[in-house]
Amino acid sequence: MNHATKNHRRAGWLLVAVLFGACGCQTVRTPEEKIAASNIPREFQKVSMPDYIVEPPDLMVVEVLEALPGRPISGERLVRPDGKISLGFYGEVYVAGLTIPEVKEKIVLHLRKYINDEVLGLVEREFETGELKRDKNGEILFKDPKDTDRVFVDVTAYNSKGFYILGDVLIPGKLPITGNDTVLDALELAGGLLPTAAPQNIQLIRPAPPGACCEQRLPVNLSAITNGGDPTTNYQLLPGDRIVVHRDPIVRFTVFLDRLVAPYQAVVGSGLQTTFFIRYLQFLRMPVGGGLGGAGTGTTRIPPQLPLEPGAR
Repeated sequence: MNHATKNHRRAGWLLVAVLFGACGCQTVRTPEEKIAASNIPREFQKVSMPDYIVEPPDLMVVEVLEALPGRPISGERLVRPDGKISLGFYGEVYVAGLTIPEVKEKIVLHLRKYINDEVLGLVEREFETGELKRDKNGEILFKDPKDTDRVFVDVTAYNSKGFYILGDVLIPGKLPITGNDTVLDALELAGGLLPTAAPQNIQLIRPAPPGACCEQRLPVNLSAITNGGDPTTNYQLLPGDRIVVHRDPIVRFTVFLDRLVAPYQAVVGSGLQTTFFIRYLQFLRMPVGGGLGGAGTGTTRIPPQLPLEPGAR
């Protein structure tokens, strides 16, 4: 009796150990009071994004007023994987890693090989005399290529910058950054949480900037955001952020048990099928017919039924 009790206790402790192993360790949560006192951008305390850096596969628009006859420059240009945009007849320009004003300057300097400075708006004429404007030393005045009003450059689709939402949400994946997104916006765009999600275990993981030691892990108190209207953990999203919605520990444990038991169920199922097949062959070998007292009464063979699987009734 004592031996059976000890075995039951051991089995119980083993089950608890398996449960903790399947659930995993929980990340230490940063106190929300400390987050509230910090300068982390969040709802109602947002910051402006730095100058946008053009990268593949952004979509840009480039327009030049009064380009060469029959060779207009207008429309959208895709930043290719090699970092260049095509200007058609005027060749290609490498723009990856540059801000929009820098892209404009580089395009204008590139177009000087084909179009004169006056058409590009780099020089101006005197209104009265029609002569090119000059400085006190008689040198022609040139505009900064970034300031010309004859060339227009802008980004029409910000495809290279975004954030990620992962885990138990309806539509996980990458979403484009707008500069005004918060954690709550991201969860809504992802279709909300799945029933298997753990609302109390959501994290915002912010990659470390170049030269820093480690990433930043910020807890998200979804209940406080939605039910209490508390913006403390409704962070403003920055390019590269990862929102991770963890799965409920009970669901994870159930999945773990299913994976653990699945091989044994396959073995048992194969054994039952083999047993049924052997019994069916034995049945086929039984003689048919026969009589009692000279009367030729036939016998009906009823095929054996497939044994029920464990747990079936």
